Amino acid sequence: MGLVKAQDFVDGIAWILNKDNASANSKTVYDIIKNAKAYYEGEITDFAEVGVRAVDDVTVEYTLEQPTPYFLKQLSFPCFFPVNGEFMAEQGEMFGIDKDNVLYCGAYLLKSFEPQSERVMEMNPDYWNSDLISIGTLNYKYNAEANSLGPELFLRGEINDFILPGSILDEWMNDETKKEQMRPHNLTNMSYFMGFNFEPNYEAEYRPEDWKAAVNNVNFRKSLFHGLDRTAAILTVEPYDPQSKLLNTFTRRDLVQSGGVDYTMMGGLAAYTENESFDKEKALEYKEKAMEELAGSVQFPIQIVMPFSTAKVDTANRMQVIEQQMEGLLGTDYIDIILQSHPSTGFAKQVRTPGNFSMMELGWGPDYADPLGMMNPVHSGSLAPNYTRVYLAEDLLNDDGTNQFEAMLDTAAAETKDLKKRYELFAEAETFLLDEAVLIPFYTSGGGYRASYLDPFSGYTSQMGRNGAIKLKGAVLLDHPMGMSEYPAALEQYEKDRAAALAE
Repeated sequence: MGLVKAQDFVDGIAWILNKDNASANSKTVYDIIKNAKAYYEGEITDFAEVGVRAVDDVTVEYTLEQPTPYFLKQLSFPCFFPVNGEFMAEQGEMFGIDKDNVLYCGAYLLKSFEPQSERVMEMNPDYWNSDLISIGTLNYKYNAEANSLGPELFLRGEINDFILPGSILDEWMNDETKKEQMRPHNLTNMSYFMGFNFEPNYEAEYRPEDWKAAVNNVNFRKSLFHGLDRTAAILTVEPYDPQSKLLNTFTRRDLVQSGGVDYTMMGGLAAYTENESFDKEKALEYKEKAMEELAGSVQFPIQIVMPFSTAKVDTANRMQVIEQQMEGLLGTDYIDIILQSHPSTGFAKQVRTPGNFSMMELGWGPDYADPLGMMNPVHSGSLAPNYTRVYLAEDLLNDDGTNQFEAMLDTAAAETKDLKKRYELFAEAETFLLDEAVLIPFYTSGGGYRASYLDPFSGYTSQMGRNGAIKLKGAVLLDHPMGMSEYPAALEQYEKDRAAALAE
């Protein structure tokens, strides 16, 4: 099929905008590119009117609906990737079904794939930058009990990379040999928060109407906001440095900056960033106000259905800590947290999407470097409007039924020329979100500790897009795992080299 050409990027967009393909990322494309939504909805039928074309074999031209300051970084998201239209047409419905129905242009080729068993990837000899690839073959073994068996498999030499669960950190930290086979693990692009559901849809025995009345009371929400000891909960996964994961704002740190000021330090967000939300006295004060205001309209204690996935071994421990800590502080006369464990398969479809919860741990990572990318879980017109249904919060509505928070977001999104002003407007909207205690910021994913033969300061990555995927192009295997004593010096050298490279 030859080299990647500009037309391949156009063909990829054409597939995304074909409504019959039901792409989960179509909105990401049609919100940005000129005429893309009209084409997707069938209002225009000539794809040539869509704002993407191949000028020649090496030049793609995009025309946008409006100025979009984050567009270039958004191009690293998979829905903008190239695909050979001729090959895709030949494969028909078989396209992408297995390794033989996909064309490759990345650093590795999928050589074999056995579901729930093994997949093998080999270096792509035709990759344009193949000199950077130092690991020739990648062999991934599936193990349903990897979370619990990972340490044993690593020590036996059967695997060379795994993330340590919190349950074994003490053992490894206190063993000098094991301690020199583990190192800190980088934080990722994903932010986690405790989300309140404003449209509960679960069994009547848990009195969803009482929860709905309570969650629409700002003092009730603030009692939970200030009543959650997040540090105690994070200790279940990071007992040695929980502050490294703690997140005091909805948007994570280091997403965007202006004039050397991080977004999370703009406007009212600075007060949240610099202070701890957990406050026993405030929590109890808001409890008393909420009980007084809700008296006669609800039955106390308010039952809080809090489901969680069993995909990670630390999650159950964290949820139990939250239950015991919050009930212990606020009292079982006020709240009754009901934990519900669910298998990871189909968890979102069975729990989050239908609103089968009162409060639960949720995560989101922005698809592009802009505060708007973080707002999908809290905006009705977004990619993920059913996360918590914030737009239904009754005390955030104007008399005409419009949502105050969404109006602030729309105002911020409309500012496309002055980035500093744009970020400040988004910070104002997010501050309002936190002032109203519509959710509880929690932690950034990643972090913790990893046992690995990979050099953590090698390889190539991106801020957005496929940032959370396999990142082994340019990665280097060490002859021994980097340990806790080696890591600080290696990190210091990396930061010096990075600063020098940025200065150039």
